[in-house]
Amino acid sequence: MKRKEKRYLVVDLETTGNQANRHDRIIQFAATLVEGSKRLETYSTFINPEREIPPFIQQLTGIKPSDCYDAPIFTDVAPIIQNLLEDCIFVAHNVSFDWTFLAREMQRAGYPLPKTKKLDTVELARIIYPGIDSYKLQDLSDEFKLGHDRPHQADSDAEVTADLLLLLLDKLENLPLPVIRKMATISQSLKNYLPELLFELEMQKDRELKALPDELMEYRGLVIRKKPTISEPAESSSYVFPKTAQAKAALFEQNGLSLTKRTGQFEMMDVIQQAIEQKRHALIEAGTGIGKSLGYFIPAVYHAKQSGMPVVISTYTTLLQNQLVEKDIPLLEKIVGFPVAVSLLKGRDHYLNLFKFEQLLEENESQYDVVVTKLKLLVWLTETTTGDISEVNLSSGGELFWNRMKHTGWYLSAQHDPWLDYDFYRYNYEQSRHADLLIVNHALLLADHFGKQAILPDYEVAVIDEAHHFADSARDRGTFILSYRKIKYFLNQLGSLEKYSLLAKMAMLFPQAEMLYDLDVAGFKLGEASEELFVVLQDYAKQTKLYQLERGLISNSEREPLPDDIFYAAEKVYKLLREAALQMDALLAKAKAEETNWDEAESAFLEEIYAFLLDWQEMTDDLAQMIYQKIPVQALSLESDSKRSITSMRIKSVRLDNSEQLKQTFFDQKKTVILTSATLTITGDFRFICQNLGLEESELITRQIESPFDYENQARVLIPTDMPPIKDTPVDMYTLQLARYLAKIAKRTDGRMLVLFTSFEMLPKNLLSSEKQS
Repeated sequence: MKRKEKRYLVVDLETTGNQANRHDRIIQFAATLVEGSKRLETYSTFINPEREIPPFIQQLTGIKPSDCYDAPIFTDVAPIIQNLLEDCIFVAHNVSFDWTFLAREMQRAGYPLPKTKKLDTVELARIIYPGIDSYKLQDLSDEFKLGHDRPHQADSDAEVTADLLLLLLDKLENLPLPVIRKMATISQSLKNYLPELLFELEMQKDRELKALPDELMEYRGLVIRKKPTISEPAESSSYVFPKTAQAKAALFEQNGLSLTKRTGQFEMMDVIQQAIEQKRHALIEAGTGIGKSLGYFIPAVYHAKQSGMPVVISTYTTLLQNQLVEKDIPLLEKIVGFPVAVSLLKGRDHYLNLFKFEQLLEENESQYDVVVTKLKLLVWLTETTTGDISEVNLSSGGELFWNRMKHTGWYLSAQHDPWLDYDFYRYNYEQSRHADLLIVNHALLLADHFGKQAILPDYEVAVIDEAHHFADSARDRGTFILSYRKIKYFLNQLGSLEKYSLLAKMAMLFPQAEMLYDLDVAGFKLGEASEELFVVLQDYAKQTKLYQLERGLISNSEREPLPDDIFYAAEKVYKLLREAALQMDALLAKAKAEETNWDEAESAFLEEIYAFLLDWQEMTDDLAQMIYQKIPVQALSLESDSKRSITSMRIKSVRLDNSEQLKQTFFDQKKTVILTSATLTITGDFRFICQNLGLEESELITRQIESPFDYENQARVLIPTDMPPIKDTPVDMYTLQLARYLAKIAKRTDGRMLVLFTSFEMLPKNLLSSEKQS
């Protein structure tokens, strides 16, 4: 059936709650008819629910009891709804809720719903737009500028959902035939109209025979976006850093720019240039508002052009990485007047392994999150040139599935990978070798130096932005966590010879291998030993002061060893983890010796086992660090939820001091490292940050550059003197007191407030309490 012949009925309900099976009722029904590519009329009515409308629902929807008092009861409108649904595809944003609720009400009224196909715009949006942060209707309407003036009113929601449906269908219909064909095959286990829609679209496109757009290519049945050609950076002595204030000001005025010339920013450029020329490290505390990013980008890019080597720019999070690339680099190019080659590099496991993904597509999988993830990645491949999974909004189930296709390098020869020439990680690494500026986060920079193998190309100069987090990031690298859930996850993935799992699939490749039986036994014993360990930890928590806390110290390696019962239980788990790892390693060694015998599907599976083994070995090494205390300055703590449930138990090992390691492994290996942040000193003194990083202040260039903001006249610090201690106060009581203060401040500031929380639990409670206060 062609799209112009289809009729979609887009429905939205407002209800007194979400318990259709109990006492909740519909208070507003709306349905918008869509035919072909047009949104037609909307039918909408309030409905008397014959019960009270909760205050929360009134506030959320704006629907008052007076709106429904003279409205028809549901039995009166049921025949109209039944008639509307005839010969239509039922569409809703979260279709299972609207359909289930409506079906229950219709059944109660004696009007069964006609059998009809259903389509969910949440599901479709998740697939068609894989990178959007939120799939709530209001957020999608903002994203696509659909206009949604009355959210949570059924008529407005239905009309916006209808517009969204048309937008989604437009993009779906413009996907290439090979993508639609794959999607139609993979989606068969979905319970709604989408598989049929994809099949119809496949048949239609088969008749059209359109060529792929120039920016796309098809290889081995997958459609991917062509990557930009990597070009060599131009090394030239003609790129000269502007040393005078006049030269810097001229840069900021060229190409039609009218940027503010900031004295502090110019000073920062000069300090960095001095450090590079003198081959020294520098600490620069740059106050808010001086333009810190350009302050280091300009000297960095001139040095990169002159030396022909990349300068590494490291910041705290991947979000800040993206911000630098998307916002600051385009402005930098306008200022300096020449192109800047930039590479945003992340850890290898951020990138999709196309070979693994291709083989996983062939698995007949019916688990919902896996199916949806496959579909959205097929769409994403037509859009991405990086293969960086952070571009995709994955569900929790999708993230677990990602572990099976993330890049981990190659165990077998890379030449056996048919996707080698199109490999995302290989492309991004090659791009980084030709970059002027290499944008990374602290975690990757540290992994490059402290990991088992180098990640970044050679470089001599690095700029560490948000440097007050750098020591913390280094400590995070020395932080290991072993949890009950983590061990159970790995054991479930490994499985046994009796059930379909990694181990059972290994047995299909090596039916005669005795080590498989040893691995099966080790896995079974590990399950028992891990239960014993976490029971011991649970008992320990209950018998000590940890019974009152959610976190407490077990051991400080400088002062006391682990308690004996915990040590022996943990050592038993460690030995079984190591035994299983040795068996898997032996199996892979056997596979490598016979690698010419494996077909592509088998080779991809062996790479999956290799990725699993790497994660398993990491968990094994982490436990060894904890129980044998190989780190000289380490503290172990036990964490759990407030109920002390065994599933919440986890041991955490924290390295307390790694300053010497940072100095020897990182700072001593580089000619110039610039550390900058708005907060590096304590009362004007750099000693604390120097101690944390293992640096001698006398050997550094240090500079404090004041913020141009007049904090004395533009800011106020308010410190309540009667707030109860947060650790000793129930959350509800603390939240109520905090809400009182927030409400008072909000009234004085006319509501112009941004409130930041470190607790997800407190945020919604504070919101509700503050609303009551106001």
